[in-house]
Amino acid sequence: MYHKDIMDINLGFGMLVKAFIMLFVVMDPPGSIPVFIALTKDMRKEERKRELNHAVVVATILLLLFAFLGKIILYVLGITTDSFMIAGGILLLLISFDLLRGEHKYSVSGKSVAGVGAVPLGIPLLAGPGAITTVMVIIQQPFGIGIVLFAIFSAIIATKLVLGQSERIYSIMGKAGSEVLSRVMGIIVAAIAIQFIGTGIIGMF
Repeated sequence: MYHKDIMDINLGFGMLVKAFIMLFVVMDPPGSIPVFIALTKDMRKEERKRELNHAVVVATILLLLFAFLGKIILYVLGITTDSFMIAGGILLLLISFDLLRGEHKYSVSGKSVAGVGAVPLGIPLLAGPGAITTVMVIIQQPFGIGIVLFAIFSAIIATKLVLGQSERIYSIMGKAGSEVLSRVMGIIVAAIAIQFIGTGIIGMF
């Protein structure tokens, strides 16, 4: 009994860590550092901090919304979880290709920097299609509610810490270092996508 309890604890801890890594990698805060700096370059430190707070609040609300209402949406549309996992895996695979190519689709245009915390930082930069897909898939798993809550809040906290130190990290890593890290995360996202697709296909048959 003792060994079984230890195994259950290790299994639960492993699921929590895996969910956190999945969501954090898909959100890709290191890859968002150059964009965040560009969007907030004309702001004072207090303004930059405020916009970052807006971004994480908007991203958290959106991810929670889709995590808990996503299953209802699937039910209404008559979509099975396995089909959604396959579609979500394909979407994540496409996102991984963008990361591997070093593409940043949310460029800065114009001189206005007002309200960049909610859009585009909160959505779609942090809570983009990949992150939304990930939380909707995580909550379908055993003990999904607790795991997805842990994944969302831990990934958001880690993202805030990373972006909060964006200037320091960027000065250390430089543009080349940020691009290399983003590509490494692209490989991890691709692996997660393949696992989603494989699990969905097995579930359908």
